[in-house]
Amino acid sequence: MPHLTFRQIAEMTGGALVQGGDVAIDSVVIDSREAKGDSVFFAITGERLDGHQFLAQALTTARGAVVSNVPENVPASVLAGKGIVRVADTTIALQGLARSIRERYPFTLIAITGSAGKTTTKEMIAALVASERRTFKSWGNFNNLIGCPLCIDNTPDDVEVVVSEMGMNHKGEIAQLAGLLHPDVGVYTNIGPVHIEFFGTIEKIAEAKRELLENVKPGGTIILNADNPYVMDISRGFEGRKMTYGIDHEADFRGLNIRERGLLGTSFEVAGHSFALSLPGRHNLENLLAAIATARAIGISWEGIERGVHELRPASHRGIILDVGGATIYDDSYNSNPYALGRALTLMEQADVTSRRIAVIGDMLELGDKELDYHREAGRAIPRSIDVVIGVGKRSRALLEGAAEAGFRNGNCHHFDDASGAAEFLKTFIRPGDLVLIKASRGIGLDRTVNLLTNSTTAEGAH
Repeated sequence: MPHLTFRQIAEMTGGALVQGGDVAIDSVVIDSREAKGDSVFFAITGERLDGHQFLAQALTTARGAVVSNVPENVPASVLAGKGIVRVADTTIALQGLARSIRERYPFTLIAITGSAGKTTTKEMIAALVASERRTFKSWGNFNNLIGCPLCIDNTPDDVEVVVSEMGMNHKGEIAQLAGLLHPDVGVYTNIGPVHIEFFGTIEKIAEAKRELLENVKPGGTIILNADNPYVMDISRGFEGRKMTYGIDHEADFRGLNIRERGLLGTSFEVAGHSFALSLPGRHNLENLLAAIATARAIGISWEGIERGVHELRPASHRGIILDVGGATIYDDSYNSNPYALGRALTLMEQADVTSRRIAVIGDMLELGDKELDYHREAGRAIPRSIDVVIGVGKRSRALLEGAAEAGFRNGNCHHFDDASGAAEFLKTFIRPGDLVLIKASRGIGLDRTVNLLTNSTTAEGAH
């Protein structure tokens, strides 16, 4: 972040300087365990934890804190020499600091939203843009009313481009984020039935996603998926610059001469330039086309884009290919929804396999009252080229019912209540030559299944 004193922090957050006005910091943290010698700790009050409970712990390392109160049990010796700013609400202060930094520093802000692919698209955009500009990106999936401002608060002062996600669970969240920061470029990946528990229909999800384009800077740019009708519908009436990407429909950046190479990735052409993407699947090609359109929108050369594409690697648990005892694990366990699951199963169907195709599918969360219907429909849609279906979690029983309706026999369907049970079964079930997809919503914890399998193989190899 910019080098700031606590006097400046008080001014930028609308807080009161309690002490240590000349103490300077270079980073912001909200987790006391991440406090560093150059950081300010924002004591965020959440639903489960209150950061003020960890103030003393944070101040053993951090240079100071932004608080709504100083707990009586914090010793005076811990506070000595520290910068302290008192505010009415530490979350609003975190956001206010982000707004002030955004107003004072001339970086280009790129914001990504969509139902699937946000994090991968963010990583791709950052890789392409970083080939020619000093670039900073949000980490993990920090895309909410705390995570997104935290990203801006930690932006180094010499950065030219910031790339951040903007997610939502409820209407109004993106409006609050985008209205706070006014991105220069808004990027849409796709719109589908994700978080439908909170919205009821895809049309209402689309309406909420529209909040990003309504809050880009005047004269800003939006990047649109021409293959997603919901994305195109919400862009009608937008008066700024529009740029489109896609595969099936005419677009400014359309993927042509596509050759899918299964788990080896995809080769394609766009605007007369040839590329080879190492990440597998059509969905990753869509994400890359979004990234290419975004990079070109802010002036990155084709040479820079080529360098960036060459460096692309999948993020953790988002399409990682692993060898486990001669079997190939396709680890896409970070998250799931019906749209993303269908894409992953299509990739399984296309892959060259010497033994069995095994789909380990965990529950898909936040699908609302019709969640069991969505799971059952997903089960019916599983390609018949899949040899074994393994459901994990209580909702996946409906998925297995759909698979049975589609013709899968009982001997080819298995169910486990949790990730650990699935891992124990897979340890002895999978064999060399198998291709195993592992996919679920993050709350189901199938990343633990992957870790247990890989650690088991490592341990066996050590004997």
